[in-house]
Amino acid sequence: MAGRSVITAAILLLLPCTLMAGDGSQGGTFLPLGWDARGQALGGAGTILIRDEAAAYWNPANLVFMTSPGVGIGTTRPIPGVDNLYTVASFATGLLDTRTSVDGAIEVRRLAVGITMSHLGLKLAEGSGWNEGTVGFSAAISFNPYTFIGASLRAMKSWSSVDDAGAWGSALDIAFITRLSRRMWIAATVKDVWSKVHYPQSSWEIDPTITLAASLEGLVNDRFSAELDLILREGEMNSYRLGGELALIRHILWLQAGADVRTVNNARTIPWFGVTAGLGGARLALAFGFDPEENLGRKTRVTAAYRF
Repeated sequence: MAGRSVITAAILLLLPCTLMAGDGSQGGTFLPLGWDARGQALGGAGTILIRDEAAAYWNPANLVFMTSPGVGIGTTRPIPGVDNLYTVASFATGLLDTRTSVDGAIEVRRLAVGITMSHLGLKLAEGSGWNEGTVGFSAAISFNPYTFIGASLRAMKSWSSVDDAGAWGSALDIAFITRLSRRMWIAATVKDVWSKVHYPQSSWEIDPTITLAASLEGLVNDRFSAELDLILREGEMNSYRLGGELALIRHILWLQAGADVRTVNNARTIPWFGVTAGLGGARLALAFGFDPEENLGRKTRVTAAYRF
């Protein structure tokens, strides 16, 4: 039992180093590990371009684009060489009447709601392990077809084989997005604008993470869109993310590429590539990334979703 506890404790101590994404965390707990494969294939620059049920994670204001219900589930192994799995699920739908832009290019609902769930589990030697789960509730409002706000309230809990190593807490995210011109959108999100994390012997807050984003859409004969996200923490830029998406076959096949450029804490560039295929309401997305840090290496994500 002592050996098992030591191994588990060592993994918990290493988690902040191996998983830290440059966003918000508290002692390696409640790490922001991204969400769907398409958003990750954009280098994590999904604040504007992600407009489906996964928007509850990237930017809850975008949930107003859910004119019909949608559900998605995705998974990845974030730590190579360890028996672990990070699984997410999301559901969202629009409510009330539909608002349409003058040119007919934008359709949004007056109100939208979403639910998200995630689980990160590590299985270690002799049956020991570490788990972390979240449940989130999101809502969005459209003031008109061009300007939206949203918020997400998350409940979080972690538990492990080590006594007094678990934590629980809650956090609030807020978001805003507006269209400046026919092709350009801007957005801002604040993750963990309010938070509280409780350990058996103490309580902490997670530092807020601010994302400022801009996108250009409908380029190259309405086939290509690009987004740039600036990530700020503690008053300085922590990283920036750049992603682009090409509609190779309209409504059927899309290619994504992006880069997550970390400017502090082991500064490096993580390239991402992905492909999304759709048929009717069904979508399947794959994303591949390579972290130059040897202890992380290649990353793969997969997401399946359906729009009713």
